[in-house]
Amino acid sequence: MERRISTKQSNLWLKESLEYHVRLMVTSFEIRILSVLMALICVNLLKSFVKVNVPVQVSYVLYIWLLTSVAYLAIFKRVPFVKRKRIDNIHFSYYFLGVSYSTMLVHFLGGGEWIASFMYIFDMIYANVLLKRRRGAAVTAFIFLCYFSLITLEYKGIIPHYSVMPSWAARYDNIKYVLGTNVIVMGAMFFLISYSTGLFSKMKDDRETTLLDSKNRFALKSTQLEKIGKTLKRQVAEKQYLKRATMGYIQKKEFELDATKKDLEEQIDKQRRTQKSMYFMIADLNQMSADLKEAKDGLEEKVKDRTEELLEISQKLHRSERLAFMGKLAGSVTHELRNPLAVLKNSIFYLDNKIDKSKDKKIPKYIDIMKKQITLIDSIIEDIMGFAKTKPPKYEKTSLEELVNNVLGAMSFPELIRVEKDFKKIPPIQLDRNLFTHAFMNIANNAIMAMKGNGTLTLRIREEGDSVVLEVEDTGSGIPKDERKLIFEPLYSSKPKGTGLGLPIAKMMVENQEGRIEFTTETGKGTVFSIYLPKKPRGAED
Repeated sequence: MERRISTKQSNLWLKESLEYHVRLMVTSFEIRILSVLMALICVNLLKSFVKVNVPVQVSYVLYIWLLTSVAYLAIFKRVPFVKRKRIDNIHFSYYFLGVSYSTMLVHFLGGGEWIASFMYIFDMIYANVLLKRRRGAAVTAFIFLCYFSLITLEYKGIIPHYSVMPSWAARYDNIKYVLGTNVIVMGAMFFLISYSTGLFSKMKDDRETTLLDSKNRFALKSTQLEKIGKTLKRQVAEKQYLKRATMGYIQKKEFELDATKKDLEEQIDKQRRTQKSMYFMIADLNQMSADLKEAKDGLEEKVKDRTEELLEISQKLHRSERLAFMGKLAGSVTHELRNPLAVLKNSIFYLDNKIDKSKDKKIPKYIDIMKKQITLIDSIIEDIMGFAKTKPPKYEKTSLEELVNNVLGAMSFPELIRVEKDFKKIPPIQLDRNLFTHAFMNIANNAIMAMKGNGTLTLRIREEGDSVVLEVEDTGSGIPKDERKLIFEPLYSSKPKGTGLGLPIAKMMVENQEGRIEFTTETGKGTVFSIYLPKKPRGAED
């Protein structure tokens, strides 16, 4: 049995370790960015409120440090890494910039005289914890070099000395202070921090190695157990196969015995069924006789129903042919009537302006009569043209309540006609405003004429499933029974001056918008027309 883990498992652990190390780098640089931002805030607070003499170079260095940390964070977040060595090289390169920035901040914040020298400690801890021992030691040596070079250059007067706290006595040129505090004390502190963090890093690495070995042993045991389990499953499967084969042989013999037994029973039953079949034949003959009698009794009713269906189909076919003929006739006739009607309008306008009306008082009356008759002819032509045109609807989002109120505002009502409204709150729907307006006005005018100038016109808006319903109720005399099937037929009208096109046009315009019109009527009490419109027609765009 193998004593080592598979190459696939090793690659998986290597990938997990690499991803963990990248996340560790991302977290460390996020902490660095946060620390630099806090340092910038503290510098601005010291300059603004405490009035500490912080050089402007400190802010410049912090901004450059912040941009550098952001750049390294972007590298670790965006660049795909496949080797741990590349990650460590990029991370190691950062410390030369970070220690340089720390050295510049220590210089501008007073050199070895102030607390700024502690800024080296963060990079020293990061380097000894996150880098390998040799590279951590190299970063520590670079910190020693930068710090002691800065102290020496200030002591020799080669570079200027900045004093952040003016109340403190300058000690950067005091050899005892430089050797005692800056060299011995800070050097020892740096060494202890580097050594202790290095030991901690070594303990961490040893612990990781131990955990990795434990993980490898556990994976090896898991692989061995998996192989043992597969072997046991194979043996169990073989035993189950032998068991099924044995059971199959037994079942086959049992089936053969049952078949022989059933053959004998069938021979006996066959004799019995032959005897019973005679009785069944007699019963079937009796049932057939009863069925023939029932069929004879129901034949006349079926013929009657079929005749009514054929009559209804014939009426629909006749109506379709009539509508098609009316559409063609209406289009040609109304086109020919518009030009003479326009001439009559212009002539009446000319006579109205040129004739001296003072000579004969009847002239204005007859001119007004001619104007009204021309307007009536024009409305009839409009109805006929509306019946002839079958353009597809142009849907737009519309508030039904607002549209109905606008149409009512444009209509004229007799003095004794009252209008009552019962509008429920409904959302806007998709409809063709022009087609709906024409249809609604035809139905409303029909209701007003049915009340003969005195009554109540009630309008209701409500929701019903996927539709919106507009009800137009009048208090007229209702529709007679013999006329109810004809009110939507073109050219049929019970009114002396009616064209018989109002309701058919309204029905056609509503159905063009995937809606329907229904009505209920009661003789002597009035009629209710209900316009059903879908909330969202299939032909409407989103």
